Amino acid sequence: MDDATEGTGVATLRANREVAPLEWFDELRESRGMDWDETTGTWYVTRYDDVYELLRDPRLGAQVETYCPPGLTEGQQKTYWRVTEFIDRWPVFSDPPRHTSMRRLLLPLFTTAAVGRAAAAAATSVAVTSPAVAPDGLFAAVVRPALAAGLCSLLDEPPDALAELGDCATRILAFGSIETYDPAAGLRAEEALDELTELVRQRCATPAGVLASALSRSLSDGTLDLLDATAVYAQLVSGALEPTAAAVARLLEVVTGPEGVGLDIKADVDATIDEALRLVTPFHLAMRRALTDLRIHGHTVRAESRVVLVLVAANRDPRKFTEPDTFRLDRAGARHVAFGRGRHACLGAALTRQVMREVVLELAVSGVLEGLPPLKSVWNTDFGGRFVQDVVSAQDA
Repeated sequence: MDDATEGTGVATLRANREVAPLEWFDELRESRGMDWDETTGTWYVTRYDDVYELLRDPRLGAQVETYCPPGLTEGQQKTYWRVTEFIDRWPVFSDPPRHTSMRRLLLPLFTTAAVGRAAAAAATSVAVTSPAVAPDGLFAAVVRPALAAGLCSLLDEPPDALAELGDCATRILAFGSIETYDPAAGLRAEEALDELTELVRQRCATPAGVLASALSRSLSDGTLDLLDATAVYAQLVSGALEPTAAAVARLLEVVTGPEGVGLDIKADVDATIDEALRLVTPFHLAMRRALTDLRIHGHTVRAESRVVLVLVAANRDPRKFTEPDTFRLDRAGARHVAFGRGRHACLGAALTRQVMREVVLELAVSGVLEGLPPLKSVWNTDFGGRFVQDVVSAQDA
């Protein structure tokens, strides 16, 4: 490939899975801005200006060519391809016209009224569960259930059923990227895919609520098949819960630490939420495929090449965000790209902001956040994402 030399960063990461991906992304952004990995046939783009523009560049598509990691047994390869082909069906990884029709199908879920009901359900849950809760139980006993209540409202699911759906989606999400693929995680994802497919089949057979009814109609008229319907559920459950949970967890760290001194959440709630989302950027990467030859950052990118836009690196670019690792409400100018932008921007961005807004405001108004000891999030970070396991007392972390 013209102008392509394999960067040491990706090669090092592939050889040593213990390398911290956030540190590697930062190093790449500051030293080169863009890197080519010969083995996976992938360009990594990390600087804000490049990522921001390329997110809306019509020369890049979302449906990428899939690469199988080396060294897998025949059975492991079958598992890898099966789960990968399923993930490729998620709306976020689709291109028009399929992406357009799936997005249109999902729009009724995200009306102003539907988002309002979900946010109200989350706030009510906080009001019910927060009194007298211990600080180290705030996240697990209050925040997580509140976010689940909001999603239950959106999907018309009872809480016990949502837990089952969420468990399946989490195991699929842990499948990992090419660079950090673990065959054991792949097997767990395949088992979760079977379970989730059966759960979705049951819902579409006797539909209740907006989503199941819309999917049931699409199955009947042949617009979608069962695996498509399962992909919609998987993306909605994982995409609605985990980013919001991660952002609230980071905010709890801020509120109880030195960054939160003088912070008035009730007065600055929207800016507070956006800054927490920027700092976390739960989904690190936006996968793209070059539809034609193009020049990026001085390099020739050939058609059909895999191009990974590193959202988390862009959101930590010091050229755009002074003291990028610090929580600050006085930022002006550049907007974070945690939700992407353009036609593949996260459809649930407004939902995430509104639910998070109501949860955070309810916590602030109730006085639960006052006098808390410093809290620390326990993160599960890999190449593709950063998700929170729990929030505990900093002295116990």
